[in-house]
Amino acid sequence: MSDRTLMLTLAVATSLVGCSAEEARPMPEPQAVTSQAGGFHVQWQPSVAPLPLNESFDATLWLKTSADGTPIEGARLSIDCRMPAHRHGMLQEVEVTDEGQGRYRVLGLLCHMVGHWVLHVDLTRGAVTERAQFDLIVE
Repeated sequence: MSDRTLMLTLAVATSLVGCSAEEARPMPEPQAVTSQAGGFHVQWQPSVAPLPLNESFDATLWLKTSADGTPIEGARLSIDCRMPAHRHGMLQEVEVTDEGQGRYRVLGLLCHMVGHWVLHVDLTRGAVTERAQFDLIVE
């Protein structure tokens, strides 16, 4: 192979490296709220931004007590996304995995319509269930 052919081949290969069907996007910043009754704090970070329409996505939650910031481990969680204007939720159930130290992985979130959604994070401790919620926009 001549030097000229080698240089041309390298130039074409280098230019193709930057081409991809989908550009890598940075992870969105976590958002944090306090539960409605004030008993716990939760941070949520979706795996993608913007939130996709009618495609499953995952998220990470971090839970800690409001009193002293202790991570909440072994929580009984119920996660749902609701669309208040239409009075319905997601068309599938999510899977929640406890990763330890107050970190939980939520698999299979799906917002199937454009508009305002509310992510409900229900934490049950003993006989008491407490809710935190995040407002989401799907475009």
